[in-house]
Amino acid sequence: MWRKAAAVCLVTAPIALAVATGVDPALGDDQGYGVYRAHPEATQWHSLLLHWAWVLFVPGLLGLLAPIRRRGAATAGVAWVAVVIGLVTFSALMAFDFFLLALEQNLPDAQAQAVDERFQQLTWTVAGWQWPGLAGWGLALILTPIAAARARVISWWTAGAALAGTAGYFVFAISPVPLCLIGPVIMIGAYAAAGWQLVRGGRAGAAEPDNFGDFRRRAGRICMIAAPLSFAAGMATVTADTVAHPVRTQVSAFLLHLGWVLFVPAVLHVAARAGRFTQVAAGVTVLALINFSALMMGDSADLAARQVLDAATADRVGDTFGGLPLFAFGWMLPGMVLSLLGLVVVPIGAAVDRVVSRWTAALAVAGVAAFLGLGLGWAGVVGPLLLAAAFGLMARDLRRPRSAELVADEDRGAREEAAA
Repeated sequence: MWRKAAAVCLVTAPIALAVATGVDPALGDDQGYGVYRAHPEATQWHSLLLHWAWVLFVPGLLGLLAPIRRRGAATAGVAWVAVVIGLVTFSALMAFDFFLLALEQNLPDAQAQAVDERFQQLTWTVAGWQWPGLAGWGLALILTPIAAARARVISWWTAGAALAGTAGYFVFAISPVPLCLIGPVIMIGAYAAAGWQLVRGGRAGAAEPDNFGDFRRRAGRICMIAAPLSFAAGMATVTADTVAHPVRTQVSAFLLHLGWVLFVPAVLHVAARAGRFTQVAAGVTVLALINFSALMMGDSADLAARQVLDAATADRVGDTFGGLPLFAFGWMLPGMVLSLLGLVVVPIGAAVDRVVSRWTAALAVAGVAAFLGLGLGWAGVVGPLLLAAAFGLMARDLRRPRSAELVADEDRGAREEAAA
């Protein structure tokens, strides 16, 4: 199931990238302020589709890396970190396009530029979001095909085509149509071939020691502890007076973002031992978490607006930003609702599948309920700490040997999937 899902993502991601690139209203020499104001619908579609392109690349690229064992394991380890941390963070940067649209819809170009420039000067935002996002984006798209080809998951011809498409996108992304579409179109063909080879091929080097699998499992266990602790630290540092505490505001936003990002490998690690329903729930939760993590950038954007504008104007910009329909319904609401729901459903599913205890699922439910009910500040730390206890106990449970009955169930499911 995971391979088929990854293959679908490998096809849909570059298609979304091609459409997003084609509808970008700021192609060619028209890069100044005011372009988004003149093309609000195209701006929203461009930003939303571009964000979803990078979101879908995350499970797609992780799926290409999953069969790797010893051959290519070192490259795959770097690529895995680049995908999970860098590419997820890069997808969040697309949210600022929506914020810039909200600025342009409420302010003259000079004030919109002033807020934009202030945002670009926020130290924690630049170091915590832009640098790792840009670096991880590039490394993920370059190293993943190389590692997959090295491990014989895909052919070198397919990897070369994927790299050629990536290079074409890097060079021509903001060129006029049709030049800007060269890279995405090549990527569509290359990653469609990669998805086909991923689904049709067996496990690469089945006789090899599973070095990369051991790395992923260790990383998953670490993230099961680190994710809720980062979440707790972010909640503890939230401040209502953002202008008076600008550094604290940025640190809190970054820690909350990091917490939701680290929940991605944590949830995948839980689902790896569970049944079909839990795995599907985990897949939906991963996509939601990537969307939810991006929303924390809004705290830094709001800070930049309040440092430049008066409170009433900043409030008006914030209301416009949150009310943009494609942002609200295509990004914000599904990210928030499905992330929190998934952090409940995945532990419950794993408990039903008997891979974790029922007490851990109950703790996860209590953690999400406390987060929703206790608000911000120190009281808001209770929910994340309950989640830390829940996921910590689940990490302990997952290290135990599987029962013979569960192994038989997994083998039966694998045979049924192979027959299908």
